[in-house]
Amino acid sequence: MFTTNTTINASINASINASINNAISTPLAEQAWLKLANVESHQELSSHYVNICQQHNQDKKWVLFINPEESSIEQLAHTHGVDISKVLCVSFKGKNKVNNLLDSKSAHLDIEQIKNVLCRGNCSAVILSNASFGVDEMAALDSCARLGETHCVLLKNNRKNETALNSQKVH
Repeated sequence: MFTTNTTINASINASINASINNAISTPLAEQAWLKLANVESHQELSSHYVNICQQHNQDKKWVLFINPEESSIEQLAHTHGVDISKVLCVSFKGKNKVNNLLDSKSAHLDIEQIKNVLCRGNCSAVILSNASFGVDEMAALDSCARLGETHCVLLKNNRKNETALNSQKVH
């Protein structure tokens, strides 16, 4: 029985890992509720923000950015003409919540609060910047996003040098 359970668990883990790898390599527009994207430049980050806002421009729902880069959010209105009246920005940086960190500059996020927001369905999209979640947590986020019909986008910042240069301006 132990061997059977171990084999089943290994099979399930392999399936989940394949799904995550597929999600990472699949373009944002082709995925369903949980989307993952790597960001290599400030322009790419702004482009993701614009695309998300344009895709989820629903009259009665919000687009929630958790720990966004402020300069990119400002560009939404000024450069790209995005109506930011339905855009909410929340920053958990420096608060001691749950350790879901990619690096020392990442935010401390409470997964339960994020799951609640996704389940409620008041937002058309929730965008999390520089958060790292385990396989089980990502599966839970996907389930909550489906339940609330709220798209969840996880953006990973790979711009190490650019971030270090701009870190003094942000906070």
